[in-house]
Amino acid sequence: MSKITNYNEVSKSYDTTRGATDAFVVKSMMENFTGKTVKEMDIIDIGCGTGNYADYFLQFEPRSLTLMDASEGMLAKAKAKLPSDHSKTRLSFKKVVLPDMPYEDNLFDAAMINMVLHHLEENPDGKSFPCLSKTLKEVYRILKPGGVLTITCLTPETLEAIWYSHLVPENTQRWMKRLASHRQIKTYLEESGLSLKSAFTTLMPSHVPELRNPEDVISESYRKNLSFWGTCTKSENEDMIQNVTRMKNEGTLQEFYETHNKTDAFGILEILAARKEMK
Repeated sequence: MSKITNYNEVSKSYDTTRGATDAFVVKSMMENFTGKTVKEMDIIDIGCGTGNYADYFLQFEPRSLTLMDASEGMLAKAKAKLPSDHSKTRLSFKKVVLPDMPYEDNLFDAAMINMVLHHLEENPDGKSFPCLSKTLKEVYRILKPGGVLTITCLTPETLEAIWYSHLVPENTQRWMKRLASHRQIKTYLEESGLSLKSAFTTLMPSHVPELRNPEDVISESYRKNLSFWGTCTKSENEDMIQNVTRMKNEGTLQEFYETHNKTDAFGILEILAARKEMK
C-alpha cells in the first residue's frame, strides 16, 4: 500500500490526467525480448492502477491478463474499464500489497511495473531498497524462463529535470530518498536473477500531458493525481502556490519554467526491460 498517496480517493479522478505512458514501447520490449507476440502471452500488470496499461494490451488479445494492486478503489476502476465478456483474453483481478505475489512459479510470459517503484519503501533512505529487492525476486520467480519484466519509473536524475521539483526543494529531497537510481535498479535486477536488456529515458511527459503548462501546479485537482505532491506539507504547498501566483502576476513564471525544465535533455521517465534467461 502506498505510504504517500490515498489511491482509493485518487482513483475517482486519476484518469483525468493520467494514461498508459509509452505503452507501445512496453509492448515492443515484451515482444522483442520474449520472441512472442502479445497474443501468445500471459501478462501480469503489477500495480495496475485503474487499468490503463491493461486496457491498451487488451486490444492485442493476450492469452491472459492478470491485474494486481493494493488499492481497492483502483481495482474497482480497472474492473469497470475492462470488458468482462472479452472472450479471447482471460482477465483476473487481485488485491495484493507488494512485495507479496501470490502466484505460482513460472506462470507469466511478461510482467510490467509502471510508476510503482517510488511507492514501495516504508522508510526510504536512498541507500537501500529492501522492498524493491524482494519485489524483483518475486517477479523472477513468477516469470517463465525467457519471460520479460518491463519497468517505467522515475529516477533521481529525471525528478531533478522536472521543473516543479525546484518549487519545493525540501519535498524534492524527501523524494530523492525514495527513488532508486539506474545503477541501483540494475544491481537489484541482477541480484534477483534478471538480466537487464534495455534501458532509456523518454523525453516526452506523455503520462501527464499538461506538465508543460506551469500554471497547472496551482490547481489542487491537478496536484492530487501526482504522488510527488502527496508528500508536501501544508505550509510547503501554501508557499508554492503563493510563489507561483506571484511569478505568474509578475510575468516571470515562464522564465522559471524554462530555466529549470531539463526533461528535454535528461528525460522524464526511465523505461527498462529485463529478462529471465533460459537455463
